[in-house]
Amino acid sequence: MKKITVLFLITLFTINFGFTQKTITNTYTFPSKGKAIINYSVPTANWNVTDENNLLSLTPKGSGETSKLITMIWASENPYAEDAMTVIVNDAFDVVETLLKDITWQEDMNTFENNGISYTALDGYGYYVNDDGSRDRMSASIMILIPDETNILVLLFFATDQAYDKWEKELLDIILSIKPVK
Repeated sequence: MKKITVLFLITLFTINFGFTQKTITNTYTFPSKGKAIINYSVPTANWNVTDENNLLSLTPKGSGETSKLITMIWASENPYAEDAMTVIVNDAFDVVETLLKDITWQEDMNTFENNGISYTALDGYGYYVNDDGSRDRMSASIMILIPDETNILVLLFFATDQAYDKWEKELLDIILSIKPVK
């Protein structure tokens, strides 16, 4: 009888623990050194966060096709310059064109606002050429973020179809968690 009671309690605890367990997210600021512009939340059990030299990189943990995704964010080096927007947009396109070949962009840009930040996004796809010459089709997005009257940030992400399918919801949650630091 005691074995049945113990097994029942263990089963009840396991079921209850499974329903109450939540994904733990950590909140970060960017840039991590100097005056912060934004903060954002990341479920660190599933994602690697690297913020070095004012370049933020987010990648899913793991290996294989479902981990071929990278998100990068950086800020304009001189947001007060007249050509600050042009410079950061050109830098973003240069990065995409360096990494992907045969890029096709959508005709229309998407604009939206979230948490007081204005976003302008352009989506497309291209092909990453592997060392062996094979090609991986990758989705790409360039997003311009305007978190305040001064700063301009760019968010790039690249992902294979398999990686995007697996991480789309968490990636969107991370992006929508971005808030300006006041």
